Amino acid sequence: MLKSEWPLIVSDDENVRLLSSATRDIAEYLVALSKDPGLASGIEPLTEGVTVHIACHARAQNIGQKAAELLRLIPDIDLHVIERCSGHGGAWGVMVENFDVALKVGKPVAQQALKTQNRLILSECPLAATHIRQGVEKLDGKAVVEEAHPIEIFARAYGL
Repeated sequence: MLKSEWPLIVSDDENVRLLSSATRDIAEYLVALSKDPGLASGIEPLTEGVTVHIACHARAQNIGQKAAELLRLIPDIDLHVIERCSGHGGAWGVMVENFDVALKVGKPVAQQALKTQNRLILSECPLAATHIRQGVEKLDGKAVVEEAHPIEIFARAYGL
């Protein structure tokens, strides 16, 4: 919102333009930081596979797959990237009357995530991560997955 939408809503406000130009997604910021001046040493390898969903808001902002770029800074990571709508549709998908339709729309993403057999399912969108986990569990009631934000797994690689 701060980066892309406020400047459209309040186009004549210089403070909004300044805030917008200074706003970065966390993965976008850390990827840029990793290039210049660099990140602190001490990133540990990750021994388990990770599936990352590229959030719709990242695609809408045309920032690329920054979450995947960030995770690839972790040594030896086995990363699977999904770039497709998870189906949650914001608050729409969590409403009781829409939930089944939302899961149906997100079924291809849940199928891809299940196929990877990764326990870790990440998305920069917390609603999408939860929705994907719910879809995976609906497809396979025995599947055990953990949903997280990519920054959480990146922090784990630093031992945090």
